[in-house]
Amino acid sequence: MNDDNSRQYYDDEIDLRQLFKSLIERSRFIFGFTGIVTLITIGYLLYFSPPSQYKVEATFLKPSENSVIKLNQYSSPYTAESVFNKFLTNLNSRVLQKEVFIDGGYREKVGIEGESIVDVDKYITEFTKPISIIKNKETAGVGLPHILSSESSNPDVVSEFLDATLTKADKETINYFINTQKLKIANRLNEITTERQLLLTKSKQDRLSQIKRIKEADNQKLIEINNKIDAARLIAKKVRMNQIVVLSNAAQLATTLGIIENNLNQLGKGINNTNLNIAIQSGADVPDWYLYGETVLLEMIALLKSRESDDPYIPELAIFDNQINEINNNTLLQTLEKRMDDSPFITEISLLDIETIKLESIRPDSTDISAMQLYQAATSEILPTKKRLIVMLAFIGSFMLSILLVFLMNAFKEEDVTSIQKGK
Repeated sequence: MNDDNSRQYYDDEIDLRQLFKSLIERSRFIFGFTGIVTLITIGYLLYFSPPSQYKVEATFLKPSENSVIKLNQYSSPYTAESVFNKFLTNLNSRVLQKEVFIDGGYREKVGIEGESIVDVDKYITEFTKPISIIKNKETAGVGLPHILSSESSNPDVVSEFLDATLTKADKETINYFINTQKLKIANRLNEITTERQLLLTKSKQDRLSQIKRIKEADNQKLIEINNKIDAARLIAKKVRMNQIVVLSNAAQLATTLGIIENNLNQLGKGINNTNLNIAIQSGADVPDWYLYGETVLLEMIALLKSRESDDPYIPELAIFDNQINEINNNTLLQTLEKRMDDSPFITEISLLDIETIKLESIRPDSTDISAMQLYQAATSEILPTKKRLIVMLAFIGSFMLSILLVFLMNAFKEEDVTSIQKGK
């Protein structure tokens, strides 16, 4: 049994030696086949492989605080985050990128002038598709910059396109916020105009109501004064009529007694001055029929009857007339009726006018305002190619294939030798 094992080991050793011997004999074929395949691969890569690919990147940061402050001239709803997020949205818009592509003349720069509209749109889509925005979280101390990146075989055109896209997105973003501010200011000015008109209307209505109240109060006062005048006249007339009756009775008595003329010259005889004054004032000591006599009494009665008005004998009428004159010449009423503009008397309108002046002094514009800070303009770097790897794989693969072919050729050769031996 040991002899059989030794014999088998000997046979295997012979086979391995034969195998290496056959490889050495076919070494020219192996190296030739490997070299030819490798050279063909190198030639293909040199003449038929696509051009080198470039990675183009532009780096940018959030907007500065000064830009945000200028954007918030009217109100303060915006932050650096909100402005920057709007900028990123615009920057990532395919519509905006297509506008930049067409407006910037990139159709001619990439040579698609003769294409149809559909093909151009498809090309633009393919051109802008590789563009992406990423956040560089590895960078510290510079506000975590964002990167606008793209890969292309034409780095100069892509670099120019990325810079133009950044500029376009920045302009669109700033214009959006500026126009929003202008719209807010315009809306507030319209609101102020409406509020001002409402205040003027209300003030006018209040003034007219006050005029009406004053007129009603004055009319009421006039009615009361006129009633007092009528009452005073009625009393004066009643007094006059009573006086006529008294004088008529005295005249009748004087006629009966035959006292025709007055006896006023007899008052000072036999009585002192003090008694005379008292008698005249009271009328009790000396009766009218004796004092005046028939002739005077009848004249007095005629005068009283012929009196057209008792007003001169009513002292209160002067006071009433003065009160009526004051009412008819009410200076407050006249001032309110002549007033043409109520705005100086409305405090709220003064405040609204001040706010209007402030709003009109605000002139939102994009000067020195940016929605981002350009950290680095678009730059390109060549991407590592796989040509060396392809050549190495071609070399190894062709080498292994040549060895396999050598094994196959040896196998077919042994079969042919065996067949010849059996044929003998």
